Amino acid sequence: MAKYAAFILKIKNNELQNLELLSQGQRFTLTNRDVIYIYRSTKKKKVYIGQTINFLSRHKQHYSGKEEKFNIAGFDEVMVLTSCLFNGSALDDVEQQLITYFVADNSGKQVVDYNQDEVINQTGGNKVNDYKGREDVAFNVILPFWEKELALRDWVKTKTLNELRTKALVKYSPIKQLTSQQSNIINEIMENETTDYVINGDAGTGKTVLLTHLVAELLTQNRQKRVAVIVQPNWIKTAESIFKTFGLNSTKLEVTTSTKFIKNNETYDTVIVDEAHKLSRKGSKQMASFNSIYKIPRFADYETHLEPLMDLSNQLVLMYDVLQTIRPANIPRVKFQELTANFEKRYLTTQFRIQAGNSKYTSDDYINGIKYLLYKDTGLLKYTNFDPNFNRDLFREKDVDVYFGYFEDRPLHNLTDWLEEDCNYYPEHVNRILAGLVEPWRQADGKDSSITHFHEDDLKRRWNSTQENWINSSDKDAAEQVGSVFAVQGIDLNKVGVLIGNDLLLDDKGRLYGEPKNFHNVNGKQNKEELALPSGRKEFTLFVLNIYYVLLTRGIDGIRIGFWHNEAFKEYFKKTFGITE
Repeated sequence: MAKYAAFILKIKNNELQNLELLSQGQRFTLTNRDVIYIYRSTKKKKVYIGQTINFLSRHKQHYSGKEEKFNIAGFDEVMVLTSCLFNGSALDDVEQQLITYFVADNSGKQVVDYNQDEVINQTGGNKVNDYKGREDVAFNVILPFWEKELALRDWVKTKTLNELRTKALVKYSPIKQLTSQQSNIINEIMENETTDYVINGDAGTGKTVLLTHLVAELLTQNRQKRVAVIVQPNWIKTAESIFKTFGLNSTKLEVTTSTKFIKNNETYDTVIVDEAHKLSRKGSKQMASFNSIYKIPRFADYETHLEPLMDLSNQLVLMYDVLQTIRPANIPRVKFQELTANFEKRYLTTQFRIQAGNSKYTSDDYINGIKYLLYKDTGLLKYTNFDPNFNRDLFREKDVDVYFGYFEDRPLHNLTDWLEEDCNYYPEHVNRILAGLVEPWRQADGKDSSITHFHEDDLKRRWNSTQENWINSSDKDAAEQVGSVFAVQGIDLNKVGVLIGNDLLLDDKGRLYGEPKNFHNVNGKQNKEELALPSGRKEFTLFVLNIYYVLLTRGIDGIRIGFWHNEAFKEYFKKTFGITE
């Protein structure tokens, strides 16, 4: 039996039509029940989403003449949604999710502004606190309401929520519900306008979501405040689209890279840096354009991009993960700690991306297990949110439907078969095989689909043809290409196969180390002189470990690993988790 009820009322001359034809329960709902309502104009293609406990009274308020948007929207029908699961928190939750989904559903058609275009809410709804029964509401109300009511009646274009949820506009929506942890951090930043912050968080803990909400709060609370958002080059278009679509494309907002921002040499009230662990440092392994900022006299003596950013901001907020520094061009951990010694440090701990949880395991069990596998001998875990009491059984589970698993032989074939089978059941999934930098590659290879890099019997695969927006590549073989860390850092995928190669080996004490001879990225390792030093070799090992950490934390719905010419790591993996079979 359905846990919700929905019905449509026609509107003519601002009046609801044919109320007398409604059932007794429907009439009672309009005046005495918590409801979500969606106004629609079939001619002007506008939508308004709201909530109330007395819809008839609320309808009169909307059309009292005081709300300009209702005077001009031309709404000709309204859908009313109610549920036995509704309460105050559930209403806020459903309202926010529907607004976000409607915005994303219409984004390809025209720019959405809450006041003028497809969705015209003045705000993004109320803030949502976690509440008992949220999963029940999501599964038994929001999902069927979208797919069985809105989609079937052609009120929306996207037929399934799974398809919609993969869009960046949904994943990073600045009106998406926040955890109390995220909300508290935002409130603190807003209240301390000249205090600098480092927001630490593992992969998938909501750093980017916090970023978009913080931008929204800053621009809403003080429209004169100049805000800059520093992102990686391959995320600029996505960020601009998110802010523009949700009506945050203010002239006071700048979305740019660190290099362009520093060269502009202007001070902003608040500067927010996504993926601050990838900020550049001066050096020969750096791109010339990144090093060009040191030609500016003011910044000539600096060693990293972080120092100019500190000079050019009244408040600096850094989203940071110590385990995602992946090459010598990134700011060193020790230098970062030195420069941010006086920053306030806050930590995000809730895992959003990885859905490993069931009755026995949690997403945190998986993340802590991967950290332990890779970093247990490095001394780095004390700088992370690591819990040694994770459930190791997650890594021993043999059930075909569990989140994590591994293939001992024919890794390329088995990972390919696993991902292709999943797509037969879930065609909307975005699945990929990823690998460490263990096969030679040249930039020109990406233009020639006949050049392949991974070979196993009759199966041949090539590296990702592009690093920028690879997931949405138009290549015919895009889904078959093997992705590098540079193509997927910061990206969510549904299911992921990871080839762990022989760039990660064991020393005579049984500890993992990075092997430069088997690592095929010239700019990803130090020069020969640096690698000859113990400190250089240790730093290189951390780069390799971090690359695999990034790859192993991309999957929302599942991860499988394959051992690519690396029997040593296979035995290390099995020994670490007590796998005896």
